[in-house]
Amino acid sequence: MNRLFESVLIAEKGEHPLEKIKNKISATLWDSSFIFLNLTFFLVFTNIAFLYLYPLALEAMGLKLHMVGLVLGTFSAAAVISRPFLGQLVIQRGEFPVFILGLTVSLIASLSYILINKFGPAMLFTRAFHGLGFSACVCAGFSLAAKTVHPARRGEAFSIIGASLMGAIAIAPYLGEILLRRWGFSAIYLAASGSVFLAWIAAVKAISPLQLSPRNDRETSVKYFNLLKNRPFIFLLLSTLIFSHCQASVPNFIALISNEKGVPSGRFFLVSNVMAIMVLLSTGKLLDRFGKSFFMRLFYPVFALGILFIPGMIDSPFHPVPALLYGMGVAFLFSTHNAIAASYGKPVEKPAIMSLFTAIYDTGFVTGAVVSGWVAHVTSLEMLFRTCGILGFLGLCVVLMLPMQEDKMSYGEQHGHEDTKNRV
Repeated sequence: MNRLFESVLIAEKGEHPLEKIKNKISATLWDSSFIFLNLTFFLVFTNIAFLYLYPLALEAMGLKLHMVGLVLGTFSAAAVISRPFLGQLVIQRGEFPVFILGLTVSLIASLSYILINKFGPAMLFTRAFHGLGFSACVCAGFSLAAKTVHPARRGEAFSIIGASLMGAIAIAPYLGEILLRRWGFSAIYLAASGSVFLAWIAAVKAISPLQLSPRNDRETSVKYFNLLKNRPFIFLLLSTLIFSHCQASVPNFIALISNEKGVPSGRFFLVSNVMAIMVLLSTGKLLDRFGKSFFMRLFYPVFALGILFIPGMIDSPFHPVPALLYGMGVAFLFSTHNAIAASYGKPVEKPAIMSLFTAIYDTGFVTGAVVSGWVAHVTSLEMLFRTCGILGFLGLCVVLMLPMQEDKMSYGEQHGHEDTKNRV
């Protein structure tokens, strides 16, 4: 009765009662939409993970390390620049149309790699176009998760989503190396294209039943500047940038340092991501119980040490050690950063909040390609990984000195729907 009374009051004030999603936000996590959303994420990131081997194609074309970084960074730069606009598009049009747009663009881009055999405008345009498609998928998918997952289970939910992403990154590069040895780079591009097509089918199952409609009132536009007035959110974004830069440098350049050391890179992807998946699937409930900030402080140094150990151990009998540490660190830091970000803002602001957060996250993938490529070119690949490891400890300092405040659930969230007031 109290909830009915609250809804009547909200309606009388002219505020949106969230009729489309209030029944979707429940303590039950494993419904069909959530399962297919994870499958969609898995297939989208499988598409991206196959192209972690693209540096080998660029090297075969004769590109130097700093040029490799430039080409890789073009993808992430397009993803970052487009993210705020796509966030507004999600607010105005809804998650489903934006997701389908992203998958269509990603499919066209993935097929286009087959036609490119030298550096030039076509290569850069294809990378940027692919980044745009990926950005649309991330923007729509993470907005959907932030809106529909019950606040008390956000840590668990984003841990499961993280496991889906890590599963793709664990499997695709390993399979890609097999395809590369047997049929060449074209086989990788075709496999990446096939994963996008399957993602389109999964997205229909995941999002179309929900059909979160855009709001048709005065709040169909959100000002990003207002969201940036919250200091804890700014601190979270700073930590996110450091984390994602270090995280991105590893997959972007692990294939090259492995090739330099004469060992396969697939085993690092496999070990690190299997570890990440195990952690994400087994510890999600602990994040909600003991707090996300606690685990951020605990596993930042684990993450940093994993990167520091790569140059010295990747070609030794101890090669699983850095992969295990890195995978464990990525698992905890990914889920904690995402879960805290999803707690900010009222429902209509969720697409904008997650757009800002994922834009900063992807900015780290720009710097993790371009800046790291420049560092490797000026110094060496070994120095690149050592520099990123040290930067990881700087991220720990940010978390310790500028702590992010975890929002407590409001009365509305505890009873199945979000507050209409801004909780940021």
